[in-house]
Amino acid sequence: AGIRVGQIGCGRIALTHDMPGIFKSGLADIVAVCDLDSKRLAGGKALTEKFYRDKKLTAPEIGAYEDYRELVARKDLDAVVISTPDHWHAELALAATLAGKNVYMQKPMTMTIAEGILLRDAVAKAKTIFQIGSQQRSSDQFRRACELVRSGRVGQLKQVEIGLPIDPTAPDSPAE
Repeated sequence: AGIRVGQIGCGRIALTHDMPGIFKSGLADIVAVCDLDSKRLAGGKALTEKFYRDKKLTAPEIGAYEDYRELVARKDLDAVVISTPDHWHAELALAATLAGKNVYMQKPMTMTIAEGILLRDAVAKAKTIFQIGSQQRSSDQFRRACELVRSGRVGQLKQVEIGLPIDPTAPDSPAE
């Protein structure tokens, strides 16, 4: 393949969704994995090696890192996939972008609007590719819920509340 990818985060989403998607694409090779948890890190490396072994392909040398900064500093990476807990997204994506890497990341992009603006501006300046994974949003149950709201079937909405796992600016920030 042509695109050399570093995978940051080797937990459930990475192992069951993001990494298999890269493998199946036939367009990219995972050449580096990163996770703070040594067991998850070993699992990400093992999954990558197993993919190449099962396909009877020669695996590239897979770098394994506990510190994302070491992975992002690699000059031979074209892209980084981020599959970490939400509160890490902005920092990791910004570091990868500033290092000139293209980024694919799970939602949410950031935890605050200010982080979103900072990341948006960095991507524009770096002229890198940035993509958010939002596959679940096009699943049948989400489309059906939208249809019910738009058609008026559920009545007139008075208020919509959303939540994130944490609000790093609460309780003293204004509503966004």
